[in-house]
Amino acid sequence: MVGDGATWRLRRGTEVFTPEPQYSPMPTVVAFETEGGAVLAADRLVINNDTVSSKRAERLAAFGDCGGAAVDDPGEFRRELDGKRREYETDHGGNPGIEPFTQLASEVAGAVGTDAAVLARDDDGHARARAVYADGSVIDDSPVALGTGAELAFGRLEAGVPEGLDEASTFARELIEGVGERDTRTGDEADVWTVADA
Repeated sequence: MVGDGATWRLRRGTEVFTPEPQYSPMPTVVAFETEGGAVLAADRLVINNDTVSSKRAERLAAFGDCGGAAVDDPGEFRRELDGKRREYETDHGGNPGIEPFTQLASEVAGAVGTDAAVLARDDDGHARARAVYADGSVIDDSPVALGTGAELAFGRLEAGVPEGLDEASTFARELIEGVGERDTRTGDEADVWTVADA
């Protein structure tokens, strides 16, 4: 069971436990690939010093065909990531694909001090999910689960996700809401965003 002030990083069959400061808000963020696209979902709860400070945090940072969600300081993550994305767009004439976007998000995660999940399309037009961490590491396997509810979420994700993008979106919302019923640091409302394959 995950205790207060801690987060789980989960990768297929591997668990890495990372202590976090007691004051750090740790919501749940999930991302996964499915037939036809990829899905990103996050709850809205913010906890500071063991007190709920908001139930309406907007963690999703969506920029057309690329975006992400951070477990901590989502506003700063969104601003910094959008700034880097705009620079890329100016230099390259369009939004970054998954590899350059993951690199940009990794830089921002390190600067902000947060973990995040990101979505974007690969060179073949397939929507992909990645996890980036404050320490600079990246996980490129789907599914991704971050935050204090990650252990609970990952079990359901590994059991299988719906193939259709609409069904997968509903599944992601219900997954976060279900985790919120069992993890006190995960809110019971979720925002969901999808990227379809091109």
